[in-house]
Order: sequence, then C-alpha cells, then structure tokens
Amino acid sequence: MMFSDRFAITLSDFNQEFFDSLDDNYQIKGPALGQEQYFHTILVDGLRAGVVGYLPPRNVLLDDAGFVQIVLAPEFRGRGLIGPIYELLAERHGLKTLYGTVTKKNTLSLRAHEKIGFRLLSEEKMADLRRRGLLGEDEVRLEKEIS
Repeated sequence: MMFSDRFAITLSDFNQEFFDSLDDNYQIKGPALGQEQYFHTILVDGLRAGVVGYLPPRNVLLDDAGFVQIVLAPEFRGRGLIGPIYELLAERHGLKTLYGTVTKKNTLSLRAHEKIGFRLLSEEKMADLRRRGLLGEDEVRLEKEIS
C-alpha cells in the first residue's frame, strides 16, 4: 500500500470483469492470455479506480524493464495518482525502467507522464522504432528510470 498526499493506493489481482467495464479499456493492449500476472486492479481508498500493468520486453537483457499501460475510471483522473501507481507497479515487479507509448493527440496523458518524470525518446530513436514497425506514426515513446 502506498499513501499519496491524499489517497491510500493498492494494487490487487487483475479483475477481468472490472477491466471490461472501463470505457477506455481499449487503450490497454493487454492483458493477453497468460499475461494477467503483470496487470492489477487499482484500488484508491478501497474503491476500484482503474487497471495498470506492464508488458515485459522480449529482450531478456531488459528483464527489469516494462512497457507500462494504465487506464483510470474518469472520476479518478487528474488527481495525481499515476506517479504513485507506477511506483507501486515498479516495486512489485522489480522494474528499473518504465516505457510508455502514448498517442500524439492524447496531450493530457503526455503531460501527466512528463510531470512524473517520463521523458520522450529522441526523434532518432522514435524514427528507428517506426521503421521497425514498433511505434505508430501517431504515437510517441516515453521512458522513465526508477531509482
């Protein structure tokens, strides 16, 4: 459990029924079958607030990194929750580097991620990812080191 300035935040087991009830669940590309252990239902003051998880990279040299994904119910957005939620996720899974992919038009998500320390990859790295089919033309990739 983590206490943000105003909220008690915990990560519980992934709940498929709750995930399916979230209007914006299409923003999360997982969890695919067998990846449920990487995803959690977010509880804020005991209430289900959203889903967070990560996809491990295919490169075994990056076993302490993950591609994070989060969706919050509308009533929990804009409350400064994603920083503490990502910290809990990183601690639970031993992650040292978090990567995020956000659509360019989702400026609220971009600002929220940058506010908690995510930084855009260089244009050169993103161009390379696009050439390799790993990043869409309408997407950007962000990175955050966990200390």
